[in-house]
Amino acid sequence: MYFVTICAERRRCIFGQSHGSEIVQSRIGEIVRACWIEIPEHFPNVKVESYVVMPNHLHGILTIDTKLPDANLRDKPPLTSELFGRPVPKSIPTIIRSFKSVASKRARESGLMTAGSIWQRGYFERVLRNTREYVEVTNYILPNPVRWADDEENPARKLGPTDL
Repeated sequence: MYFVTICAERRRCIFGQSHGSEIVQSRIGEIVRACWIEIPEHFPNVKVESYVVMPNHLHGILTIDTKLPDANLRDKPPLTSELFGRPVPKSIPTIIRSFKSVASKRARESGLMTAGSIWQRGYFERVLRNTREYVEVTNYILPNPVRWADDEENPARKLGPTDL
């Protein structure tokens, strides 16, 4: 299991807006959400767990089942990290690169993005090693919209006395 965070380019709030404890997604946010939940259609060995699309980032948990067969790995030793120019099937870098690419393409085709990029370069990932970590991260992801008003990533955040 992997906890993944992917940010919008320059952390712009292009995926939606906060309305109280809810995030109302923009059209780009809807595309991002749709592409995220479609990951298993393109990577059958991947399960989308808890996730949330925030105004300027996405948090999600992906589970990779390495026991499922992959036609690209016939009689080849398993690779654990990518080599330059050689994506590793079933790997988080390959999955995230594909996700970001498809979401960007759909946003461009919809006329929502004409220049620039939707995504900040790179992403954050952390392996979840046990059920406790999975529960902790899920408990972080799901209430994220409620905490948005005070989130450091929120450009409209109300500054408190400790922030001055």
